[in-house]
Amino acid sequence: GAGYHAIITRDGICHPGRPEYWQGAHVKTRNHDSVGVCLIGRHEFTPDQFAALETLLLTWSSRYPNANVVGHRDIQETHKTCPNFDAGKWWAAHNPLAQNQAMVMTEIAPIYRMPPSVNQLPPAPETQALMAEKVRILNRHQDNGYVEIELLTDGYRGWIDAGALCCIPEKDAGTAQPIRAASCMITAAPDVKSAPLASLSMGAFVWTGTTVGSFTEIKLYGRAGKMQTGYLPCDAVVPLTDRQKDWPAFAERFLGAPYKWGGRSAAGLDCSALIQLALAAIGYKVPRDSGPQQAFMAPAAKTPSQAFRSFQRGDIIFWDGHVGVCLNETDILHANAHHSRVAIEPIDDAIERIAQTEGQPTRHIGAEQLLDLLDNVAGT
Repeated sequence: GAGYHAIITRDGICHPGRPEYWQGAHVKTRNHDSVGVCLIGRHEFTPDQFAALETLLLTWSSRYPNANVVGHRDIQETHKTCPNFDAGKWWAAHNPLAQNQAMVMTEIAPIYRMPPSVNQLPPAPETQALMAEKVRILNRHQDNGYVEIELLTDGYRGWIDAGALCCIPEKDAGTAQPIRAASCMITAAPDVKSAPLASLSMGAFVWTGTTVGSFTEIKLYGRAGKMQTGYLPCDAVVPLTDRQKDWPAFAERFLGAPYKWGGRSAAGLDCSALIQLALAAIGYKVPRDSGPQQAFMAPAAKTPSQAFRSFQRGDIIFWDGHVGVCLNETDILHANAHHSRVAIEPIDDAIERIAQTEGQPTRHIGAEQLLDLLDNVAGT
């Protein structure tokens, strides 16, 4: 019997009222063409309520793309002041799709070539975005709840669940720090036995605070500027006082992680994501896919007379559609479908095995030449 279609209580729980296909009874003369939500609190609302309101309005804006967000007092002659804040102005400031850029607020957010169809199993993603990475909004219109974006980390374009995005925190929130562990657990207290809040992978970002024993206090930002405090091991966000050259050490942290085409986290990743994440851990940006990576690194390729004759740690070997990093003179580390995981394999064995299906290696990138190239790119 509620006149509203949703009611948000002070604990942030959004309770269902009338079904949306029933006419509401919440705003005289406009019930026939509106849906309504009520926040309990009169004029004092909690951060949890505003976070829930943002989530609800994102969902409603997908179903009713031409609707305006207004307050009860704004669309009828009334002495009432509810909701006691400017709803339209609030939504304009807190709608992540109304901004030029937004931030990923979930642990992992798949990015698809096209928006998945309703009530069908989504395809494998083209790539993934990680917590606190930023995206550029290319098209504010939602398609089945997905919005077209460009991932600022590497320029990848695709469709992401709008529910995975939130507004970028204000500048006074500080600078986000990258996760450099393959994966780490965020806990509610500086104690491994405390409640888990999130599991983050290398490449995600957090805002760090004080150190408590072996833990670092962090902030997680989400809906409507809501902030949650958590803790992670200090070594997960250790700063790089000097640019570390041994980037394969970061790739080795993923040893044994599952192979996942389009994956970009410790929960599952592909060959080019392994290279991208490990180089990003020491501050270098490279393209996402193996083809663009090969083209980008071409200036660091060994000459034909030197290529594929001897190897050293940090050398990269490309095939058509595949890539791996040399750990020493004899072994290569790569995420591959043959082993179904990130694995170490003798270089000669890998070359012989892959040649049977994909052909010979296409390019051999020298370790020293690669870092020189990346330093020059970073310097410009």
